[in-house]
Amino acid sequence: MADEGELIAERYRVRARVGQGAMGVVWRAEDERLRREVALKQVSLPAGADEEARDRAHRRVFREGRMIARLHHPHAIAVYDVVEHEGGPWLVMEYLASRSLAEVLAAHGPLVPDRVARLGRQVADALAAAHEAGIVHRDVKPGNVLLADDGLVKVTDFGIARAVDDVTLTSTGMMAGTPAYLAPEVARGGAADFRSDVYSLGSTLYTALEGAPPFGTGDNPLAVLHRVASGEYAPPVRRGAITALVEALLRPEPEGRPPMGRVRDDLARLLSAEAVTEEGPVTPVLARPAPTPTTVPAAAPPPMAVASPAPPDTRPATTSPVPGPMVPEPVPDPEPEPEPEPGGDARRRRWPWVVGALAAVVVAAVVVVALSGGIAGRPGASVPGGAGGGSADSTDSTDSTGSTAAPGAGSGGSSALAGSAEDQARQQAVIDYYALIPDRLDEGWQRLTPSFQQGTAGGFDGYRGFWSTIAQVTVRGVSPAGGEEVDATVTYRYADGREVDERTVFRLVDVDGIWKIDGQRQGS
Repeated sequence: MADEGELIAERYRVRARVGQGAMGVVWRAEDERLRREVALKQVSLPAGADEEARDRAHRRVFREGRMIARLHHPHAIAVYDVVEHEGGPWLVMEYLASRSLAEVLAAHGPLVPDRVARLGRQVADALAAAHEAGIVHRDVKPGNVLLADDGLVKVTDFGIARAVDDVTLTSTGMMAGTPAYLAPEVARGGAADFRSDVYSLGSTLYTALEGAPPFGTGDNPLAVLHRVASGEYAPPVRRGAITALVEALLRPEPEGRPPMGRVRDDLARLLSAEAVTEEGPVTPVLARPAPTPTTVPAAAPPPMAVASPAPPDTRPATTSPVPGPMVPEPVPDPEPEPEPEPGGDARRRRWPWVVGALAAVVVAAVVVVALSGGIAGRPGASVPGGAGGGSADSTDSTDSTGSTAAPGAGSGGSSALAGSAEDQARQQAVIDYYALIPDRLDEGWQRLTPSFQQGTAGGFDGYRGFWSTIAQVTVRGVSPAGGEEVDATVTYRYADGREVDERTVFRLVDVDGIWKIDGQRQGS
């Protein structure tokens, strides 16, 4: 525990303790180099954790801190730095003179619906920006929502819960903090993602309205965890326009919840319409069924190195700033000749037209053969849009109509994985990634490194936009390509029926024991 006046990392002078939670102690301090006030979070781990677990958690805190430092948003507490002091990690953050929502509720009780909507919109705005950057908060709760006197709301502690929870679970068998704000799927042992953040926000807003979380609290965290896992909560007593939205966020099935961006927009519409009152009507926008959410962050993406071809009624581009499927440009049909007048000259007038048409057909055949040869020359490739629309891979099956069926997503073909154990793990990671796409984008997104997410995939919006054009994707011919690279043939079947093979070499890196896609290039 630090002392007032202590100098941390030879730069930050501790002034006073301002808060404490399951993940550590927060101090107000002065940055003596920049002469500004900052908040220091001294991340604490359970005393029973062994050295290996503590070291792993410390590394994760540094990694998460560096990732969070890229998030700049007016409703998110900024992370300036992560430093080490006396063998432990400290987060250097923006200081905001404020009280947490948990403190406000303890002192004053439930809030009126319009205030809940106002603070909820600001929280949802910050979380939506985090999700777009591939960051999952993992610990949205009233204690991590800070309220300033002027009405400004900021969210803190992005992503840090994961580092502390992992080592706490290992050493004590229980997660840090209260389980009252977890999503049911997380309470049942699933991984936290963008949709679980949505649920936790719903629990937080429910608490602000009702004065207690949906599943109650108690001295026995296991009992609370059991109630959360069931997903059955008491409907809020205080009804109003915002209540329908809160209930939408608390849908037990993740795919039924709205994405965070829509939550933010719905809250903004409520406020702009001045619809948030004690007895106000439920607006139609909140009552409509939610589409599959954008989660998250993270992860997936294609690899998203493939560029989406142009719609079928336009000529597809032949070049793209990122590697993509090569689609031959269509050769236009020759203009029809007017029907000749009866007589002996008709055949003479028709003959040049016939020669021209034959020449056009020959040119078209040459173009298609040349282009398709570059694609079909790759293992297991097929000519996009060719007859049958299928693959030449011998493992494919042909139905009674003669069309070729693509292998099942993630099948990787019938051959066994090759190479060393690490080679096989990397190959399996590529197969597992494509097994998630395009139906489970949020999980796929988590299989990509942050640099791939923001660089190659162009953020989650770009990632989702690309995959929205794809009806099915399969991968086959997966094999080691040397080093940390994997070679595979990926088949993209577009919503309009077109099918394109792309030979791709993936680069993978080990992130906390999980092989994630870090880069890709077109194979030869």
